[in-house]
Amino acid sequence: MAVRIRHGPSAAGVTPAGWPFVLCYTGTSEVNAMYRTTFAIVDLSALAHNIRLLKGRLAPGVRLLVAVKADAYGHGVRPVVEVLRREGVYQVAVASLEEALQIRAFDKEIPILILGALGVDECVVAAEAKLDVLYTDLCPIPDIPRLPRPLAMHIPIDTGMNRLGFKSIEAALRVIETMAHRADIRFAGVCTHLACADAEDVSHALGQVERLLQAVQTLRDKGCAPPLVHAANSAGLLRGEAWQFDMVRVGIAAYGYSPDPEVLPQPELHPVMHMYTSITRVADVSPGETIGYGATYTAQCPMRVATIAIGYADGFPRILSNRGMVRVRGRDVPIVGRVCMDQAMVDVSHVPEAQVGDFVTVFGIDPPSAWSASAWRSVPPEHRANWLQETFALAANEEGRNVLSLSTVAPLAETIPYEILCQINRRVPKLYVEA
Repeated sequence: MAVRIRHGPSAAGVTPAGWPFVLCYTGTSEVNAMYRTTFAIVDLSALAHNIRLLKGRLAPGVRLLVAVKADAYGHGVRPVVEVLRREGVYQVAVASLEEALQIRAFDKEIPILILGALGVDECVVAAEAKLDVLYTDLCPIPDIPRLPRPLAMHIPIDTGMNRLGFKSIEAALRVIETMAHRADIRFAGVCTHLACADAEDVSHALGQVERLLQAVQTLRDKGCAPPLVHAANSAGLLRGEAWQFDMVRVGIAAYGYSPDPEVLPQPELHPVMHMYTSITRVADVSPGETIGYGATYTAQCPMRVATIAIGYADGFPRILSNRGMVRVRGRDVPIVGRVCMDQAMVDVSHVPEAQVGDFVTVFGIDPPSAWSASAWRSVPPEHRANWLQETFALAANEEGRNVLSLSTVAPLAETIPYEILCQINRRVPKLYVEA
């Protein structure tokens, strides 16, 4: 198996490929050596696999847009965009002008659509940076000054989400007609967002699709045929071709998860991120003793309790207190007591071989067999990132490695994988691997 390893930053803080690699923040300083054993592995080959899989489900001529807002759902926008360019994605989407400009700083050409509402001043900057935008009430066409280059503007139609867009197609038509008098503003298309595409009952989504079809037909009848129509999100794409229109906007599916694995199981998707920590203490706890802040857990029998080096400041949800789990030596172990800011405790009574230094799966695939406390200590801190990358990539086909999926963990935290991925703190280094 050929393995491509991304090496750590040069003195300038960037790799030869041009993007930051291992980012470990202490305050505002960037640290390249690794000391703390809490980190995430981002498998860019899994991202490429998912993109190819999703592109294979597109109807002929349909384009693929991938959402990279929120730092590419926590995965790191720069390396993700690099892969998307290589895989031939038509466009990427972000939530704000700031996110778009962050991409423009390293990629001058990739088409970018800003999905959030922009004001007049922001539209001027967007035009200068060659960014597509959504029309909203914050940027009335008459208020936008003459622009240095044409601005591509998409018209959102509110078909049932009640978030952004026109409820009245007549109002949308008036704006489109106003655009027609401006050589510096281009009508780029119409779109909507499906609120319930991942629901078992598809009636709401079908109603939205029908309302969008009616709106598009009205525009065509009035001589304002949209150049591009887009509505489907990840769930919409996974439903089939009927909802695809001219372009599909995927988010979570690109990063390896179905929007709802029970309704739309997608075992072919590969999770892109894997998160790990380690055991820092193992102790016996007697019946009647309590564990953690607030003494919310009381031992009912003799226990072995391990402390792990991760807490809510890393993005490990506090709501997992006394209800979540991690994986130690291939076995699920429950969290006992409250999740602290930087640490948590787990019951390893049924994992008698668990010991200080063991790597722990927070979510993702089990760690490679090469990862051990002694191996970690034997590697100099400045080389640990590369060691972790190499051993992870080389173990891609190792037998017997299980997956603790975020689709399992997130419901325990009363949330969805999207939120946990986006909340991983900047102090958690991300190591990028391509196998």
